[in-house]
Amino acid sequence: MTAVCPPVSIVLATLNGARFLRAQLQSICDQSHENWRVILSDDGSSDASLAIARDCLARDRLHLLRGPQQGIALNFWRGLSHVPKGHFAAFCDQDDVWCKDKLERALAHLGKDEGPALYSAGRFVTDAGLNVTHRQLRAPVKGFARTFLRNPVAGHTCVLSPAAVDLLKRAPPTRDVPFHDWWAALILSRAGARFVHDTAPVLYYRQHERNVLGAAGGRAKAVLNGTYFRWLCANASALHVASPRALD
Repeated sequence: MTAVCPPVSIVLATLNGARFLRAQLQSICDQSHENWRVILSDDGSSDASLAIARDCLARDRLHLLRGPQQGIALNFWRGLSHVPKGHFAAFCDQDDVWCKDKLERALAHLGKDEGPALYSAGRFVTDAGLNVTHRQLRAPVKGFARTFLRNPVAGHTCVLSPAAVDLLKRAPPTRDVPFHDWWAALILSRAGARFVHDTAPVLYYRQHERNVLGAAGGRAKAVLNGTYFRWLCANASALHVASPRALD
């Protein structure tokens, strides 16, 4: 009897990511779980990002979309909105390198539970040349209130169950929402979804001068300059609108 190999849509958001994109796409091609395709939403790249994607991936493995050019959260949601019914979905950054068993581990941890669930994991933090500097395990999600105050998941490690994908499609972020992964965690936590945390690192998190937030210092700087408070306000405002729709 042939084992069931669940389909996974890898939601990749790009913007001028040519410098590191080829290595990321190669690590996807090397996955031990073979039933995947990439939904790439590009937010207006002026470099070779799209040419690299076409060169690295077969046509049946790649679905290209034009991003909304309204920030990272909406660019990821553009891709998420095209995930087919019944597919798992994995968020993917343009500058990481995945461990070979990333998808396999996620699906094993999520299991056959048909309810909404989000898997997240640890990561190796590296410099721009992929030299490991340290390992981050992160902490499990512990309730909506804590999730509201601080993003508990590393989005590039996340894999969503089909039911979680369906729920999140009903609750897109507004333009002001800062981060797609934080928004997903908020909506799913509010809905009582299952959160699965794997302490094993599943990717190499490349640190370079163009990281959106970075592994160290970014949050503290945002707190000190008032940006973090604006993030909280943006999330609160968007939740007021989106949560009723998501929970109907």
